[in-house]
Parts: sequence; C-alpha cells; structure tokens
Amino acid sequence: MVHSAPVHTAVTRHDGDIQQFSRLSVECGDRASALLYSRSRGTALLTDQFRLPAFLHGDPSGALFEIPGGLVGERAAHEAARHEVEEEAGYRVKRLDHLATVYLSPQLSAERTHLFAGEYSPEDRVGAGGGIAEDGEDNKVFELSLDRAVSLVLQQPAADAKTLLLLFMARSLGLLTGPPGPSGRL
Repeated sequence: MVHSAPVHTAVTRHDGDIQQFSRLSVECGDRASALLYSRSRGTALLTDQFRLPAFLHGDPSGALFEIPGGLVGERAAHEAARHEVEEEAGYRVKRLDHLATVYLSPQLSAERTHLFAGEYSPEDRVGAGGGIAEDGEDNKVFELSLDRAVSLVLQQPAADAKTLLLLFMARSLGLLTGPPGPSGRL
C-alpha cells in the first residue's frame, strides 16, 4: 500500500543549530532484488517488463531491462528476493548473498532496496519465469554477458537504478569472470 504524508521534525544542523522542517515522505514498503550470475558461463539474467513510467516518458514499449525484484512485505528481504527470482526468472538458486541496502530516492521515499546476488546454473531452472499474468506481469528472461547486459541497460532512455548498480557491483567484485556468454533470450 502506498501512502504519503508530510513529516514534521527537527534536526541538529552541522553548525549545532536546530532546524524545524516539513517534508513529504512516500511510503511503499521495502523492496528486494537479486542479480543472478553464472561464473562458468560468464552470464547474468535480466528480465524485461512493462513499466508505466517508461511508457509515460515516451518509450512506446514501456519495457525496461531489470533484475528480478519486488516488495518485501512481511517476509525477510532474502526470502522476498528468492521468491521474485523464481517467479520472474524461473530459477531457484541455492544461495543469495546480501551486497547492500540502498535508498534509491531518499529525498522523497523511505523505501529501501535490499540488493542480493546469487550464482545460478542450468540445473536451478524450475520454470519459465515471466511473472504473474494476473498481476499484469509479462516478463521475458534474457541470459547475457555482463558487457551486453550493461550495454542494453544503458541504451534505454532511462535505466533501472537497482539493475545498473548491481551490474556495476558484479563487474567491480569480479562475479562474472568466465567466458563471454550468450547475448540472447532464454
């Protein structure tokens, strides 16, 4: 459930003065997302799906390349990430490692995004992925080399921040050091 309300508070400034202020805070709940990667294949999994903001900003398809993710709700963040990975990408991975928790829009929202990464193999595939049709989800799953994944995300008119962040983290941490992977759809 999304709600917003002005928050009135006081903070101590760096100079020691107390400042009263009022700000709008949008509350949506925390989210969890996970990058699935394969060292041996040199690949990562991305999905693409319709996102209203992309459509409203002029992209006729409204599709964004993203890592799987969704609302945490009452679950633990790693459980939510594991659930979303299976639902959206069709993989049940053995382990997800927590890499960071970030605010993607701290000037407006209290929402945090818990970022995970986990290694997958073809044996971990338990379904086609694609999301839940009744919820309006119609994802395609792509297995891409890291360079191709970064390139596709950056070629969009606006990138999904959590996806770009995790792809750059994967590069920085050397998670995808295997041979160059395929650049196509699963």
